Amino acid sequence: MSSIHSLKSDPPINLVRTAAEEMLPTIMKKLGVDDTAENREDMLAITLNSIPAKYVTTDSGRQYAQLVDVYMRQHEADITAALTRAAIRVRQRPRGYK
Repeated sequence: MSSIHSLKSDPPINLVRTAAEEMLPTIMKKLGVDDTAENREDMLAITLNSIPAKYVTTDSGRQYAQLVDVYMRQHEADITAALTRAAIRVRQRPRGYK
């Protein structure tokens, strides 16, 4: 049985995560969510748990950038909706809330 550490190429990349991370600051600002590390982490976790992952492999940064761009254009509405739901949830009850 081969070990995962023996893989010679870059690890698979989750395009959903990359797209969500790029869109996150805009959604936070629009919905008035404090830009803290905890809020970013919580929103990202909530979002990624609500959208199926889309993993790709690539050898080149250019290919990667093109894949992210295409994926974002095709799924921007789904990611925006998931981030919006996450923002509302986090804004209503942030992790630091007592």
